[in-house]
Amino acid sequence: MQPRSIAEGLVAPGFEPCFDAFQAVLAEGGELGAACAVYWNGQAVVDLWGGTADPRSARRWERDTMVPVFSVTKGIAALCILQLVAQGRLELDQPVAAYWPEFGAHGKDRVTVREALAHRAGVPVLSGAMTIGQLRDLPGMAARLAAEAPLFEPGSAYFYHAITVGWITTELVRQTTGRSLGQWLRDEIAQPLGLNICIGRSPEHPGPVALVECPPELDAATIEPDSIAARSISLGGLIHPTAGGLAAAMNDPALQAVELAGVNGIADARSLARLYASVCNDAGGEQLIPADILDDACRITSQGPMWGGDIPGATCGAGLMLPFGNHPLLGPGSFGHNGAGGSMAAGHRPSGLGFAYVRNRMADTSIVDPRVYRIVRAVAECAGLPVPKVLMDNHDAA
Repeated sequence: MQPRSIAEGLVAPGFEPCFDAFQAVLAEGGELGAACAVYWNGQAVVDLWGGTADPRSARRWERDTMVPVFSVTKGIAALCILQLVAQGRLELDQPVAAYWPEFGAHGKDRVTVREALAHRAGVPVLSGAMTIGQLRDLPGMAARLAAEAPLFEPGSAYFYHAITVGWITTELVRQTTGRSLGQWLRDEIAQPLGLNICIGRSPEHPGPVALVECPPELDAATIEPDSIAARSISLGGLIHPTAGGLAAAMNDPALQAVELAGVNGIADARSLARLYASVCNDAGGEQLIPADILDDACRITSQGPMWGGDIPGATCGAGLMLPFGNHPLLGPGSFGHNGAGGSMAAGHRPSGLGFAYVRNRMADTSIVDPRVYRIVRAVAECAGLPVPKVLMDNHDAA
């Protein structure tokens, strides 16, 4: 007797192993609900979904289900910035203060756009309490960040700006276009490409959104509440700085409606995969960002231990995560971003392939994720791409 299929969707001829891998991931019980997609040569060659979108009601994951993607949002925001670079409105190696003069306070006048996007601005924490109402005031939040004294000399070190980088990207867009980053994304990228992506959910996105669940074992991992890492995500106490606290915040419709361009994007896998394919290859239409600008943005700007200790950090270009350690993405030549919830979206520059995997049960992001990278390996083998070496060495991720 054949096992019941719990995955839905389509795969192009030759990509059947990707269906098998996704089906196995769902069947093994590690996920609640999930979706994965691959765009290649302008076509969807993998578009799959399955499982439960909302454990409270047992609502199934449907074709158009969106989900909070946590810091995958940072990669989306960086692509908006790079679009402005392509249009000549921004330059990566100009100071942020050249476009946003107030940001230059307290010695932040020399930090460049590139450095700020790579978490080197020195302001990972915003002082003081915050309310949802205050978060809705984007100019007001930008003014607060501009007035913040840096924790270290801007540009000299690296510390992950978990939420504050979103106010930097949003204000750069607002200063150069008169629109917020969420509005720019909607008007210039999402609507023209037909993408189901938003940063700051509005009534225009009334469709189903999956509820994020945090496994107890992940929520049990604690960080010192007074640490910089905890303060960087707590929004002055608005968010409890644990995995469960982040999940609760991203599930909150009031917070979903606020534009936090570092953390609260909502998307489906299909749209993320198509976005990254549109960025790195024009085989399916107009290329969103010219190759020379993308290549420049993918130069390593930050890597290694973060400021103030030996906490390992991601390898970053100008707002884009690059392959490193436990996050090989799609291997050499790829770029993208993962998120605290365990979702990931990436593009592969040499092939033009765009990939996304989204889920609503949070996962451990400190390891080579065996579920995501089981599918990445299948995609690489089907598309004839080099399998990232760490996946060859790590049988659990096969």
